[in-house]
Order: sequence, then structure tokens, then C-alpha cells
Amino acid sequence: MKILYHHRTRGEDAQGIHIRALCDAFRELGHEVHMVAPLQRRAPGRPEEAPSAPSSKSADDGDARPTLGGVPIPFWFYELLSLAYNLPAMILLLVAVLRHRPAFIYERYSLFSFAGRLVAWLTRRPLVLEVNAPLSLELQTHGDLVLRRLAQSIEDWLCRRADRTIVVTQAMADIFAARGVPSERLMVMPNGVDGAHFHTGVDGSAIREHHGLQEARVVGFVGWIRPWHGVDGLIHAVASLRARHPDLHLLIVGDGPAIPALRNQVAQQGMEACVHFTGPVERDAIPAHIAALDIAVQPDVTDYASPIKLFEYLALGRAVVAPDKPNIREVVQHEQGALLFPPRDWGALAEQLERLLTDDAWRQGLGEQAVALVDSRGYTWQANARHVIESVQQVASPIRGAT
Repeated sequence: MKILYHHRTRGEDAQGIHIRALCDAFRELGHEVHMVAPLQRRAPGRPEEAPSAPSSKSADDGDARPTLGGVPIPFWFYELLSLAYNLPAMILLLVAVLRHRPAFIYERYSLFSFAGRLVAWLTRRPLVLEVNAPLSLELQTHGDLVLRRLAQSIEDWLCRRADRTIVVTQAMADIFAARGVPSERLMVMPNGVDGAHFHTGVDGSAIREHHGLQEARVVGFVGWIRPWHGVDGLIHAVASLRARHPDLHLLIVGDGPAIPALRNQVAQQGMEACVHFTGPVERDAIPAHIAALDIAVQPDVTDYASPIKLFEYLALGRAVVAPDKPNIREVVQHEQGALLFPPRDWGALAEQLERLLTDDAWRQGLGEQAVALVDSRGYTWQANARHVIESVQQVASPIRGAT
């Protein structure tokens, strides 16, 4: 099939990872993907992409402050720009549809963005809408949304009118169902992992050696770090265990807006010798950094999110500790693929870390369960791409010239 992928995301964190991984999976399955997006990154050997579109920074994934050309702008101005962007986006999408004749349009939802739905209707193409967060709700919690009613009205209308609305957790599906979106239009599809790069054969010894951790017990977190990820609580939990486990070290892999405060916390607690900040890490180096961990932690997570790092931890066979939330239990159960603790109870987190630090066999067994879970449930990007194709085939008849 030919697939037209539309997004308005300029993020280099999990957002960018998700987009590239799913597009790569479509291509690996033999499909042809054409991109319409604000910022193009053409890779060697890839099909020519659609022209670049003007954009402001997306609020997707709850970024704290929108920017335009790197300059912070008021939220109300960003919202007006987001609405105005639908006009050039429609033109670009129409041109792309006429040029490539795709079988369907796949759109990653962004706040106030409805161009994909209108173009799909005008050109009689199916629309698959991927929603990674109910942004009208999220930005009321982590940001400052001015046109709240309009944002939710557009969001609900899109989810009701898309041929398939993909949400990453059942918890998110429940939110939209409660807002009137028909359940038959919702498809729960958790995030996944690239098994070619994230597997138990990855060697993390070079990373351990680089940070002087050859003989250490290493607990860690990997990702783009925001205040609500709970890494401050992970530092607190590790600090409480140091007296009983002097060989315990914490590896914090990645960058993000929470890093300055975390560095201050570490300095105030006198933990500089046992807490290591890597700073930004290239995507290709992430598997080795996860492999360097004995225990991988997801300290906290938004109630409806499907954290990519969780699947990467599991695929690499790490012993995982995560908060006991419904969206996490959709993937793992306590003592079945991970150890869970009451959300934001850092003392309970320390207790679960203690269990794994004092029982090597239990820690290794938990990692083996994690790998088996990824394999048995198909938590891969390729499996997700197949599910998307199957869902399109179920809701739409073939389009002449689209395959």
C-alpha cells in the first residue's frame, strides 16, 4: 500500500521515536510511506517526501511552553497558530494525495489539527487517527490551555469521525468512550519496540566501563526527563538504600527540563559519587545504556500513557520496577514481568529495589519473564504496523490505483 503519514510534531523524544519506528515498520512490511510534516528529515534511500509545511512547536506530549522559531510565545497565540495551520496543511495534504494516491491517510493527532480529516473526506480516503494523549485534558494539567472547549470539541469530533482512532492504552480508550466516542471506532494499540536493536544480545559492558561501574549494582532510568517522570523520587529511593548497598549506583540516561533540579538534588544529598548523568545520548546508543542496567525503573507515568521505555526495558531483559497504575498493568502484572509499587510511594519503590538487589536469581528470572512477555504479546512496531493495515482493510474497500 501507499500510506500518507501526516504529523505536526517536531519533538526529538518519544514522539520522534514513535513516528520513525512506525514508518520504518510500514516500509519493512513492503509498504510505501510518504510524509507531510512541518520539519522534514530525508534519509538516504527513502521515497521523496512531501514539501515542508510552516509550523510552530507541537504541544504533543505536554511540552510546557510552545515556541515559534525557538522563541517562547503565549499559549493563546500558539492556539491561534495551530488553528491557522490547518489551511496550509490542507493544501499540502491535497497535493500529496493527488500526487501519491495513497490507500489511506495516517495522522498523528495534534492539538487543533483537523486538516487530515477534511482531506480524507474530500478525497474519499480512510483516515487512521493515532492519539497518544488526550491533549485537551493533558494541557489543562501540564500546560495552560486557553480555548479549552474548542480544543476538546475538535478532539472529540476527530475521534468520532476517523475511520479508526488508535489509542495507546485502554485507560485512554475509556476517557474517550466516556466523552461519547463510539467504542467500535477505538482501537487500543500499545507502543512497541524494535526487536532488531533492542534484544538480550546487546552488550552494555562498554557503558559500565565508561562510567566506572564494572563492579557496581546499577539502577537506572532512560528517557527524556520531565518533572512528572518521578526521577526525583528514584533518587530518593536509591539514597535510602546506599547504607545497606554501598556498591549501588544510579545511571540517569538522557536530557530534559528536569535535569537541573535533579543535579541540585543529588548535590544537596551528597550523592555525586554514585549518581551518573549521561546527558543527551544518540538513539543508536540507547540499547547499550539499557543493557548496562541491572534494574530499569519507570518511576512514574501519566495515567493514560504507554511509555516506550517500558517496552525497551522488557525487550532487553532488564528487571523492571514500575508504578502500579492501570495503564502499566495492561502490559505487566506485579511479579509477572515487573515489580510494581504504589504510585509515588518512594519508600515502596525502595522496597522493591531491595528485593532485586538481594536476590540475583529473582532479578534474572524477572528479566527472562520480561523478554517472554514481549515475544508472546507481540509488543513490536512491526506487529503494530500489521494491525493498522488490517484495520484499514476492515473498514474500507480498495481504492483504484492506491496499491
